[in-house]
Amino acid sequence: MAEAVLNETLLSYVHRRNMITTQITQMQNSKTLASAQTRDLADWRTDRYKAVRNECKNIFTTTYVNNPQYTYHDYTEIPEYAEEIEYVDCYYESQVEEMTSWEAILQNQITTLSTELQEINSYMDSYKTMISENIKNDYNYAEGIS
Repeated sequence: MAEAVLNETLLSYVHRRNMITTQITQMQNSKTLASAQTRDLADWRTDRYKAVRNECKNIFTTTYVNNPQYTYHDYTEIPEYAEEIEYVDCYYESQVEEMTSWEAILQNQITTLSTELQEINSYMDSYKTMISENIKNDYNYAEGIS
């Protein structure tokens, strides 16, 4: 009977271990996704810089060149360029901060689950030892009776 109770306890730990392993895998996949999204965000920023630069070059050449009212020397001095670049930088920084925070939360959860997994593995080892000892004692007891 003791073996059955120990075996049932061991099986519940196996079940919990499998659930934790699945959760850790899902969280690691989410971290990978967050890293990919951060890279995509960096690509977006680079593409947006190029688009803003091209657009502001066009505005500069059509509006500000040969216009004595303005003293801009190149497109980087016009207000539209500075405003758009500031927006791109602020948006990028906020999104990266959000992704970094998300990755940190995932890493903390992975660490917590990994610790629990190690504890479960230790418990499982001790229960396996107890089951083995109980079976050995039952066998030795049965041999002594016959």
